[in-house]
Amino acid sequence: MKFNKIFTAAALLAASMSVGSCIGDLDLEPTSPNDITSGTFPSDPKGYMEKAIGFVYQDFATYGYGTNNDGSNILTSMDGGMSTFQRSVFILQEIPTDEANWLPSNDAVDPNFQYGIVPDNNGVAMGTYSRFMVNVALCNNFLQNEFGCTTDEEIAIRDEFRRQARILRAGCYFYLIDCFGNVPWATEEVAMGEIAPQLSTDFAEGRRMVFDAVTKDLEDIVAYYKENDPNNRPPYGYVGLDVAESLLVKFYLNAEVYTGIERWKDCFDHAEAVIARLGKGGFVSSTGDATGLCYGYHQNFAYNNKAFSIGGASDINELIWNIPQESATLSAEGLGLKSYANGGFMCNAWIGDAPGDADFTCTQAEYNSGNGWKCMSARTQFVEVFEWDDATMATSADVRTKFWKTSKDGFNVQNGVFDQPNWGDNGYLAVKFTNWYINDFNEIDEDLSPAPVDPLGIDYAMIRLAEIYLSAAEAALNGGGDVAKALKYTNYIRERAGMEAYTSINLTELQRERQRELYTECNRRTDLIRYGKWISGYTWNWKYKQSNGRDFPSYFNVYPIPATVVTRNGYVQNPGY
Repeated sequence: MKFNKIFTAAALLAASMSVGSCIGDLDLEPTSPNDITSGTFPSDPKGYMEKAIGFVYQDFATYGYGTNNDGSNILTSMDGGMSTFQRSVFILQEIPTDEANWLPSNDAVDPNFQYGIVPDNNGVAMGTYSRFMVNVALCNNFLQNEFGCTTDEEIAIRDEFRRQARILRAGCYFYLIDCFGNVPWATEEVAMGEIAPQLSTDFAEGRRMVFDAVTKDLEDIVAYYKENDPNNRPPYGYVGLDVAESLLVKFYLNAEVYTGIERWKDCFDHAEAVIARLGKGGFVSSTGDATGLCYGYHQNFAYNNKAFSIGGASDINELIWNIPQESATLSAEGLGLKSYANGGFMCNAWIGDAPGDADFTCTQAEYNSGNGWKCMSARTQFVEVFEWDDATMATSADVRTKFWKTSKDGFNVQNGVFDQPNWGDNGYLAVKFTNWYINDFNEIDEDLSPAPVDPLGIDYAMIRLAEIYLSAAEAALNGGGDVAKALKYTNYIRERAGMEAYTSINLTELQRERQRELYTECNRRTDLIRYGKWISGYTWNWKYKQSNGRDFPSYFNVYPIPATVVTRNGYVQNPGY
């Protein structure tokens, strides 16, 4: 299956995959009418199943198939590019934290969001919640179709696509449970036109019940693969055993937050299983271990990063749950996935051409991009986590800062007023994604790099193997596994970054290393809550709209379920809102 071709064909099936089930509370744009209906499935079950599952995947990679060609999308309540899956997660997980911020005051992101202030009528909260629930509904709609399958081959294809739909649904539910707490549990059992129920009116019980339901489904999928397809390797861009088990690692890492019961051993055991399959080849540690990590850190975030995903051209598979992107301009077939999200967003939102009379320097050309938005800067407390060569925090031996703009470029590490006109004077640029071809030495190869285009076609990994190593280490240090492996796995990460190996490791330093490795990869808010540092005990610039930061109210551990959703569906709102 060619991923882009399946995505392109997916648009043809939009009308046959109704998104009415379980999302009557959302404002949706109808898909384009056509003559394909569920009644035509028996004429070509395999072809229609591929198109239908492509439509599901498309809504994770782009803003969806709208009625126009002008950037319209399936959601009417939010800007197209901003309503994509990856950007929805990024907004919730990064913008209010100590890592990134959002500078434009007239943009679709409510400026109060970067201060962590999100009331129940917040339009961005509605848009992000809607994205997750729409994608859940698309997965369920696929599961509800039989596609007229009659032969064993057709049934096997359908059942495999169903497993993939369940995995993608679970991916949505990780962020729903994490960010919105006591969310409704929507499965394929919810009939068309029905509203998915909250499983309990009690916040803690409802959240725990959804967690239990999702993890049980994932455990069943993982068990099936291990028994029937232990070497499962889906085509590029699709999900399978490794994504399912990596999601379990994320769920169990945070189980105590979601359920009140720690699951460190389960987290460690599943992480070990993923590492056993993927921790081969690639970067070699000082102890002679082949880690399965890319040789160069920035290969994960480069034009050529798709090679390092499961099903990619390389035997190294650090990108586990990968969201494909491709510029139609650069594609030999003229096909692409247009999205102002994913890797392209993670490059362009930071960068731009500095004015000619500026005291600082930055150009789009340095990142091989055809655009730059000047929308983000880093917060001072995050910058300070890195190990710098000098007091001005200008340069570091840590290769993870390779593409940053710092005081060496005239940027101010301090966070003054968070607005776009002061870009350059209100924080460093913590850039990690570029449109360059990055080789095994973590260096730019200009000969193999593409022309600068807009939008960029850089893939994005929702989960990397590096995260699994660090999660295993954290679980081990919390009593879930071999403590010696915690040190070994953390040193894999440090050594690849060009840093000296630790001789011992504790949770405090592991937390700092996790931030250095995974910065702006949609983990930070979740991590701070798990560490007990989100509400109080740690502040950062402009936390709760105070220049030096102040504590959040205790109920800020989750966002509110949008008021419109609560009113229309009769849900119980999260405590405090």
